[in-house]
Amino acid sequence: MSFVIAKQPAFDKDNKIVAFEVYLRKKDRMYEYPKEVPYNRAAFIILEIISEHGLEKIGEGKRVIINLSIDSLINKTLSTLDPNKLIIELLPPQVHVGSVVLQNAAKVMDAMIKTGALFSVSQDLLHSTSLYQDIYNKAHFISVDINKLDNETILKSRSDNKKLIITRIETQKEYEKALKVGTLFEGNFLGKPIILKEFQIAPYLKSTLLKLMAIIHTVQSTKEVANIVSSDVGMSAKLLRVVNSAYFSPITEIKSIEQACAMLGLKNLKNFLMVFAMNDYMSVENPQLWKRSLIRAILAESLASLYSPNDADKAYLIGMFSLIDEILDMDKISFLKDINVSRDIIDGFTGANKILRLILDVTTILEENADSILSSEDTTSHKYLEHAEKQIGIDKAKLKSLLKNAVDKAELVLKL
Repeated sequence: MSFVIAKQPAFDKDNKIVAFEVYLRKKDRMYEYPKEVPYNRAAFIILEIISEHGLEKIGEGKRVIINLSIDSLINKTLSTLDPNKLIIELLPPQVHVGSVVLQNAAKVMDAMIKTGALFSVSQDLLHSTSLYQDIYNKAHFISVDINKLDNETILKSRSDNKKLIITRIETQKEYEKALKVGTLFEGNFLGKPIILKEFQIAPYLKSTLLKLMAIIHTVQSTKEVANIVSSDVGMSAKLLRVVNSAYFSPITEIKSIEQACAMLGLKNLKNFLMVFAMNDYMSVENPQLWKRSLIRAILAESLASLYSPNDADKAYLIGMFSLIDEILDMDKISFLKDINVSRDIIDGFTGANKILRLILDVTTILEENADSILSSEDTTSHKYLEHAEKQIGIDKAKLKSLLKNAVDKAELVLKL
């Protein structure tokens, strides 16, 4: 599916352009946000393209309006943009992010306001002001669709000393209505959107995925990983959810990225970082292949922990990358070399590393026949379990248990 990054002029009451809003849309439906793209991922794409083109060029000397979910405020790319040239419209987070993220977002707002940034809150956020009261209090504007402009919003803007940005104005009648109460105005009646970039979302995410994969394999400490995760809101939220889930069952709630990273350790962090990175791409492109890869990773690690414990970490990667050629439509060995994985992993695929190759073969057999194996009541005579037991020397009942555990864990992680 094709998407576009477009900009559209916003006018003041004197009909002068004072800003350009930059947003992500479907190519054939410019008023429709692509729901398959998470807000935080859209923010990443928009901020990267603004950095690529330059804020001054996109804004033509005016301010640039960007839409961000509240949690996206902690995206480090924001710090590279001139606050004096920004109006940031804040949307409610798509997932619960907790008080720590909200407190950090409020601190970012304070710092940016001091250096000239302006903030608006979407009308959707007005219904949740009790959750985001501090954020709302700091904002200068309320953004509202002309079709949703009501007396309640008008009165609230006046009582709370907020100005109105009124969007999607399509007719003279709507414009006249907006002029009576608004400060800034936007819509096709006043100025059409201008396309800055058109692209397919999956190839775009693939390129960012490859970059992140390469980084993951070079980090040497949990602190380095925490820095990577902290710059990506989606990963931050997912990491905290997975650490606080039944997957790890912590004694006390983990509230910070640093705390989560310390608890998981470097090996688990690298694994989960890969899961989170690939999940953004796979949710758009090939979710079933991605689920199978994750099952294989978890299962291969479990098999190795019994058969060859020193190879458990490598076995996880063997399983994770076993379908990467189908997922990314590229040569598997070339991909692994590009992201600098260890030679043992590559040798596992080629067969030069016989132990990892054996674990991969058994993992593949079990995963490909998971439905048949898990639905069978007769474990003792199931042909695939018998074959796997002969190959790796692990009891059939244990193999079935490990397979079920891998499927259950993969499903849990993909829901987080």
